[in-house]
Amino acid sequence: MKRSLLKTLTLNALLMGTAASTALAGDIRTIGSVTAVMAEASTADDAADRMDGKSGDTAFPYLAAMKPLATVGEIDPANGKALTGYPDGQAAWLIDDTTVRVAYQSESYGPMSSETYPQEMLSGATFTGSHIHTIDYDRAGLAEFLSNDAAASTIVKASGHLYNRIFDVFGNEVVPKSAGGVWGNQTLPNGVMIDFAPGMELDAADFFVNSYCGAYYEPANKYGAGIGFADTAWLTAEEWNIQTMFNVTDKAGKVLTSVGDTNDTMGLASVVVDIANQTAYTVPGLGQSGYEKLLPINPGHPDYVVIVLAGYNHNIEPAPLKIYVGKKGVDAAGAPLAADAAPRDRFLARNGLLHGKIYGMAVATDAYAALGITEVSPKAKMMEAYHTNPAAPNHFAASFVPTSYVWGGWDKPVAVKDTEVFKWQMAEEQPAGHLFFNGDAKTEHPAVDPDITRHRWVQNLTDKGGMLAIDLGNLKSQLDGAAGGLPATLDATVTRVLGGYDGALTLDVADKGIKHGGEGTHATWSDGRAQMVAPDGLHWIKGSDGDVLIVDEDSGNKLGERKYALKINPETMQLVEPGKGHFLAMGGGANNPRAAARASAYGGTFSRATSSEFSGTWDITALVAKKPDGRFYSMGEIAGTGQAAIEATIPVNGKTLIGVLQQRGESSGAVKASRADNGGQILIFSLDLPM
Repeated sequence: MKRSLLKTLTLNALLMGTAASTALAGDIRTIGSVTAVMAEASTADDAADRMDGKSGDTAFPYLAAMKPLATVGEIDPANGKALTGYPDGQAAWLIDDTTVRVAYQSESYGPMSSETYPQEMLSGATFTGSHIHTIDYDRAGLAEFLSNDAAASTIVKASGHLYNRIFDVFGNEVVPKSAGGVWGNQTLPNGVMIDFAPGMELDAADFFVNSYCGAYYEPANKYGAGIGFADTAWLTAEEWNIQTMFNVTDKAGKVLTSVGDTNDTMGLASVVVDIANQTAYTVPGLGQSGYEKLLPINPGHPDYVVIVLAGYNHNIEPAPLKIYVGKKGVDAAGAPLAADAAPRDRFLARNGLLHGKIYGMAVATDAYAALGITEVSPKAKMMEAYHTNPAAPNHFAASFVPTSYVWGGWDKPVAVKDTEVFKWQMAEEQPAGHLFFNGDAKTEHPAVDPDITRHRWVQNLTDKGGMLAIDLGNLKSQLDGAAGGLPATLDATVTRVLGGYDGALTLDVADKGIKHGGEGTHATWSDGRAQMVAPDGLHWIKGSDGDVLIVDEDSGNKLGERKYALKINPETMQLVEPGKGHFLAMGGGANNPRAAARASAYGGTFSRATSSEFSGTWDITALVAKKPDGRFYSMGEIAGTGQAAIEATIPVNGKTLIGVLQQRGESSGAVKASRADNGGQILIFSLDLPM
C-alpha cells in the first residue's frame, strides 16, 4: 500500500469518530485478503461463530463450498482505490485466455446514505454514489479456488472501473459542473439544474449516480450471428426516486418544504456501457423512471432487440410488467442512421437503442373474471389480486402493448412525468379490448431462460412475494409481422410459478437455516409464513441434469435474509417438488447473534444490527471449466452461443457461481475510512443439491 494513502486513510479514520477510529494501518486490507465469509448457514450458537474477523457457521446445507472473492472496503495497493458497496449487480467474462474479469456495481445513494469517494472521468467530471468495479483474477487460480484454503488475494491481478466516460440524458458527455456539465437526476428538460436541499448537497463531487442495482452483462451475438446485441455491453439503471434529495425535513423526518419535484426532472438514467470503449451512455429510449434491472432476451430476429424492464415506474403505482422492443440500425425517428452519425449514435443504433417503444403487459377485459379479479380497473393492483389468490388459474394469455409515448430524440427532452409512467392508468391509453395488467411497481429481478433458443423469462413479484414466467412464443414470427417497423403488440403466455400466499413455499434446510428465535420455524419466514417474502435477486441456471432458480430475499427478516434454490421443470415452469425449495444461506438480521457480539467478517467494521441482502447470482462455469483434455475453453469457443452451450453440458452441482451479499451492518472501521459506503462481499460458491 502507498504510504501516503495509508497515512490519509488512518487520519480520516481518526477524524471520523470512534467507530471508524479502529481502522488503523493493520485493519486496512488489500483486495481478496479477507477470508471470513459474511454469509451464514445457521445461527451463531457457538462462541467460535461470534468472533470478530472470523466466519460464523459455514456448514451450508446445500452448498458444496463458499468463499469470498472480495470484500467492500478492501483496497487495491496499486491504485489506492477501495471497493465500494453495497455490492449489487455482478457478472464475469474473459479479458484474455488467462484472466477472468469479475465486475460488480455498488448500490449507493450518495447523501441519502454516505457518499462514496469520487470517481473522476476522463472529462474531469466527478461522480460519487454508485461505482462499477472490475477485479481481474488469474483464471487457473480461480478454477481451483473453491477446492483450497487460499485467500483470493493470491489470485487477484488488478482492479479498476468499468467505464471512464459517461453521457447524460441529453446525449452529451458529462463534463465538470463548473464547465456546464449536468446529470439528469437533478436537471430539468431545459437543462437547468435544481440544487439539492440543504443538508443533502454533495460534499466531494460534481454529481452522483443513484443506486445502480441489478445489472446484466450481454455479450455480442449471444443468440447467433447478428442476433441480439452487436456489441458486448453492460446494462444497468439508477433506481427508485430521489425526491428525498429535494426535501427539507425537520429532525423527525417530516417534510417541511421541497426545493423541487423529481417528476419535473429528467428522472433516472437507464445506462448501457460499451465495454470495449469504457463508455457509459444514458439511453432515454429505455425510459427515465428508474429500474431494478434491464434484462435482454433472445429476440429471435436480426433486426430487433428485446429487453425486460423491471420496476419501479418512478414509484407511480400501479403499473404493468414491461419490456422494450428496439429496432437496430436506425435513428430515433426510425430512419436509417446517417453514415456520418456520432460514435454515440452508431453504438446505440447498432444495438437497437435509439428507436423503440416500451410495452406493458395487458389482459383481455373479458378474461379478468376467470383470473378471480373482482376489481377490474387500471387503477387497481390487479396483478397482486391474481397471484395472491390460491384458487386462481396458473396460466393465462397476455399481450404486450405500448402507450402513445415514444422517445423523440436528443433534441426533444421531456420530464419523466411526460413519459409513459402515468399513462398505464389512463383510460384513453388502454389497448382495445384490453386493460393493462397493473400491479405493484416493486418488481425486482427477472431471470432469462439460459436456453438461448427460447424467448422467455421469470419475474419476481416483490411486494406480496410471488413469481411469474412469461413466454413470448415464436417471437421471430411476431416481429416479422411488424413489417420492418415496431410491432403493434406481442402475444405472450403467462404461468404462475409461485403464488404470494402462505403455504406456497417451504424450504428444506437440512437442520440448518434460521434458528435463533422468532415465532416461526427455521423452515419458514420469521413470522411463520411458508412462502416467498420480498424476493429480490433471481438467476436461472441450466445444467445437464436440470434447471434451478436461485432466489434472494430482501424482506427485513430479523432472523436473517434467505438465499435458496428452486428446482423447476422447464416444460411446465412448475417446481419439480411442489411447494418445496432448498435453503442455501442466510445473512444479517437485527436479531443475529453475531451482530449482538459486534462480530464482522472484515474485522473492526461492525456498525449495527440490521438486515442484509443477497442480490443476484451469475454462472461463471464456462470460464473455469476444462475440456476432457484438461485445457480451458478458449475465448473463441466461449464467444457468441458458445458459453450457453458449454454450461448446459455441466451438471447443476458442477457449476461455479458468483454472487454478492449486502451487509450494511458491517460498514464501520475500514469501510467507513475508505469512503466505501455500506459493507458487503463478493462470493464464489458451488451447489450441492439433491438432483
